[in-house]
Amino acid sequence: MGELVKSGLTLAWAMPLLGARQLGSWLAPAAAGRREAASGLDAVARAATTGLDVHQGGGLLGWLSQLASCAEEAVVNLAPTLLTPALLSPATWTNLAAETAQRSAAAARQLATGGAVLAAEELRAKAEVFCLVLNVAKLIGVPAAAPFQLDELLARAYALGPFRALWAVEGLGKEYGDSFWSQGVTPHAILRDARTSELPARSLTMLNAGVGLSFAKHLLQGSGARTPEPELRRLVEEDARLCRENAREGYVGAALESLGLVTRTFHSQLVPAVDRILRQAAPEVLGYYWHGVGRAVFFDPVNFLPGSDGLLFEMAARMAPDEAARMSAVAGAAWGYVLVTQRDPRIAAELLIGPYGERLAENGAFANGVASAMMMRFDTTPDAPVIQPFLRYRPSPPDPRLAELWDRLIRVPGETALAVYYPVIKEHQRLGDIFEYRDLPAFVARLQEKVGRVPA
Repeated sequence: MGELVKSGLTLAWAMPLLGARQLGSWLAPAAAGRREAASGLDAVARAATTGLDVHQGGGLLGWLSQLASCAEEAVVNLAPTLLTPALLSPATWTNLAAETAQRSAAAARQLATGGAVLAAEELRAKAEVFCLVLNVAKLIGVPAAAPFQLDELLARAYALGPFRALWAVEGLGKEYGDSFWSQGVTPHAILRDARTSELPARSLTMLNAGVGLSFAKHLLQGSGARTPEPELRRLVEEDARLCRENAREGYVGAALESLGLVTRTFHSQLVPAVDRILRQAAPEVLGYYWHGVGRAVFFDPVNFLPGSDGLLFEMAARMAPDEAARMSAVAGAAWGYVLVTQRDPRIAAELLIGPYGERLAENGAFANGVASAMMMRFDTTPDAPVIQPFLRYRPSPPDPRLAELWDRLIRVPGETALAVYYPVIKEHQRLGDIFEYRDLPAFVARLQEKVGRVPA
């Protein structure tokens, strides 16, 4: 049974690459449903394999093949964590069938409006990030054992280029945290001590996020639905303690957010239980936790499917138990979406903002995620050439409705964040605080009031 489920998971992760038709046919509950689930996704698969060889290293097909290999490797490495009673239940596969069918219909609509090429480009961007996170240790030569020359490894991470560096630095932070566990040492002040005091400021947000990944993954390893709640509470409280004691002052939120990312990615059945524990033991962590859950939803295997653009935000909102959690979850999903796709703004414009913009504009969660993502991108890679072209994108041919939605959801939040909020937040060394949904104008005003300034 384990091999069967592992094969199914591999197929689920690799589905957008290997052809959605097989899994759509496998999961849909009836013949008519199987045909419907396969049709839209199969068309995207065909588009992805014809006439799109526009990138180096084998073109799009090279990326598809690479992601298939990454998916296989991920499932093999994570099988002990993923093969849980919840995963084996019929309800899980029924839900996956329903999610697949929804995305099939959305993919068919994308194709009808000429979105096949952009859907393939979005997949390519996700594939790059997915594989980079899995392979960062190999890419930059992280040693298997101490000594761990963090400054030298950071230089190698940044040498990968500004787009890839952001994700590589986060992966390096995780590897740095893991290096202590592998020696049997509980991390203590690892980003606060003399060894790391001279690290470049631009590396700190994602390094702290990365060590948070290490803590949460190590502590929750082996946990599942049968873990007694007192034991789970101990683990969650220990994660919060480690983040506070090890993360650089002002960046603790970046480390805490990783608890949500790890819980949703590797222990999804525990998401409600961890929420209950935090409400009792550390309510100040809840926003970061749900932001991380939202970020994990963006990278959920089913959301690699064409047609997932708007549905993934619905998924993030649906998981959250109250309005505050929903705002952070949607902001976290927006954070991931923007950072992964921003090299080609047409992806967000035509696959997300155009079809779903009015819905995303109903509250400030999506725009907040955009603002946070742009501040974090600028802080980590200020020379990234994608920042301004992304914010200032204009649809061609002109589309007044899309242009207005783009300004409301992307350009204005992003430009305001960089020009008004970021300088104050950076000056006060509080960048970790933007890893949750918060009222940014009010937050910045409070920071300025502390030093007697009048808010801009």
